[in-house]
Amino acid sequence: MGVLQRFERRLEGMVGLAFARIFKGKVHPAEIAKALQREADEQRNVLGEGRVLAPNVYVVRLGQVDYDNLAEWSDQLAAELADMVSEHISGEGYQTFGDVQVTLEQDDDLPTGVFEVSSHVADPSRPPSREAPVPPVNGFPSVAHPALPPLPPIRGRVATDTGRQSPSVSGRAGTRIQHVLVVDGPGTRHVLSSGRNVIGRGTEADIRLPDTGVSRKHVDVVLDSGTAICEDLGSTNGTLVNGRRITRQPLADGDVIRIGHSVLVYRQDGA
Repeated sequence: MGVLQRFERRLEGMVGLAFARIFKGKVHPAEIAKALQREADEQRNVLGEGRVLAPNVYVVRLGQVDYDNLAEWSDQLAAELADMVSEHISGEGYQTFGDVQVTLEQDDDLPTGVFEVSSHVADPSRPPSREAPVPPVNGFPSVAHPALPPLPPIRGRVATDTGRQSPSVSGRAGTRIQHVLVVDGPGTRHVLSSGRNVIGRGTEADIRLPDTGVSRKHVDVVLDSGTAICEDLGSTNGTLVNGRRITRQPLADGDVIRIGHSVLVYRQDGA
C-alpha cells in the first residue's frame, strides 16, 4: 500500500461514514496530500554528496467555505498531512531540518474548490534574528543575503536518484499494470481501456457521471503505451488535477481529478 493510500485509509477512519458527503464539491484532503508531495519534490535542493534537502514547513491556503468545511478536523488533518509528507520525504531519500509541519490557513480570495500550497526550509536550531546593516561598497548600498544553512543531520537513507521517475508499464514480478479511475464516495472503479476514455454526463461518454457540474463530454483520459494523459475537452467548469487547473497533463498513481462536484482518483493497480 502506497503513502497516499495509507493516508486515505486514516482519513476515512477519522471522518467516518460522512466521508463522501463532507467533501462533495469542495477541496478533498487527498488533493492536498498529492499537492504537498509535489511541493516537496519540486522545492527540493541537491546539496551534494547525494544529499537532497526538502522543505519542512508547508502552508495550505483555503477559501472560506473549504476552510470552514475542514475546521472540525483541522488539527488532526494537519498532523496526518505532516506524517504523510514525512513518509514521502523519507521514501524518496530526502532530508529536512527538523520535523515536518503543515498548517491550514484561510484565504478569502480563493474560491471554493481551489487551494494553494507554499513551503520553505526552517532550521529550528537557528532562531530568527535581526541582521546588522551591511556597510556600502564603493559608495553603493549593499544588499544582505541570508547565509546558507549548514548541512542538516542525516534523516533516513541517502538519495541515489534525485530525478523523478515516469510511470512504469509493468508492476511487481513483471505483472501488467491495470489503470483504474476510482470515483470518490461510492468507490466505483472504472478500468481504463487503451486509447480514449471520455468522462462526462452525456450518453456518449465512456464513463458517465450524474453530476450537473460536469459537461456532457468533460475530460478525456488517454491511455497510450502505459501512460495515462488527462485532457480537458473544453468543459464549462474546467478540470483540476491535484488542485491545479489543467488543459492536458500526464497522470501519476494517486493523482486526484476534480470535475464539477465529482472527484476521481487515478490508480495503477499492480504497480
